[in-house]
Amino acid sequence: MVVSCINDKEKHSPVEGDVVPMRSSSLLTMVECDGYTVVDIANPWGEGIMQRYLLVPSDAELPKNLPSGVVLRTPLEKVVLFSGVHARLLCELGVDEAIKGACDTQYLYNDAVSQGLASGAIVDCGSSLNVNSEHVVQLSPDAIFVLPYENANLDKLENLGYPLLLCADYMETSPLGCAEWMRFYGRLFGVAASADSLFLAVSSEYESLSGSVKSISERPRLMCELASSSVWYVPCGESTMGRMYADAGADYIFSYNKGGGSVPLSYELVFDKACDADIWLFKYNSKQDKTYGTLQAEYGGYAYFKPFKERKIYACNTYRKRLFEETSFHPEILLKELVSIFHPEILPGYTLRYYEKMY
Repeated sequence: MVVSCINDKEKHSPVEGDVVPMRSSSLLTMVECDGYTVVDIANPWGEGIMQRYLLVPSDAELPKNLPSGVVLRTPLEKVVLFSGVHARLLCELGVDEAIKGACDTQYLYNDAVSQGLASGAIVDCGSSLNVNSEHVVQLSPDAIFVLPYENANLDKLENLGYPLLLCADYMETSPLGCAEWMRFYGRLFGVAASADSLFLAVSSEYESLSGSVKSISERPRLMCELASSSVWYVPCGESTMGRMYADAGADYIFSYNKGGGSVPLSYELVFDKACDADIWLFKYNSKQDKTYGTLQAEYGGYAYFKPFKERKIYACNTYRKRLFEETSFHPEILLKELVSIFHPEILPGYTLRYYEKMY
């Protein structure tokens, strides 16, 4: 299966029911109908619907005249996950017992998942790029949570015959848009009220924090990330991180790049635009923490940037810090961290949790 837009008119056709109001998500549409819920996921790379799911309670008969879509009997009781981000959310929602299989387990740092793998309650299903089909078939999951990528080939998984849940939350273009997917996931596991309540708390704190810096006129000029080989990938201005930098009160230098995701730039262009930045943030994954010395040894050009010269670099070593797992559905936590870096006077006494000032 190549993940693509559904062009068939029947699958595009609207359904009658009560629309669940979405506060921030641009990709999700949920409609509560008589005996089932329709969830449409918009195609992040183009027009139309990427997938339609029909959530039907497992203790009820299938309604007659269901529209076309992937039927999921809820609450889900057995799932296979590809991401620690979703494992953490399911644990927070109190439905982690439904996790029966996982891929890429070396990158899953959740304690409950680690204990489940150790005890055999959770089965290691291999790599997401080379799934152990036998293990998946033995589990006979209600759904497999996969991360869809443009033109990703999911034929092998689809051929197993189990519903593929396309977790496109990471393709949202706002931090709260990504977080709002917890409302969809909550409905899959029968904890809609808890998920809705959690999202309301997350969005309220996020909006309060972003509101606290809106009136600030002096915003530090921000550059981010590191060069990789011959290119330097930076978040676009309309990406989740690009928007979060703005919400945290920074003047993000590369916000002029429209669209979501990241854009590859040359060192020369980055230097031209960001040589006089005030603050430099980057993430990396290494057993050895970076220093100014090791950074310059990696690439001498780094030393010419103002934040390098003035020691205004903040780095997050994701080998030690669970930034992605802990903040994907809790952007208010990361926003608080960024506000404390850009405007420490707003959060006096705050101790950095993920980023560290580099020495």
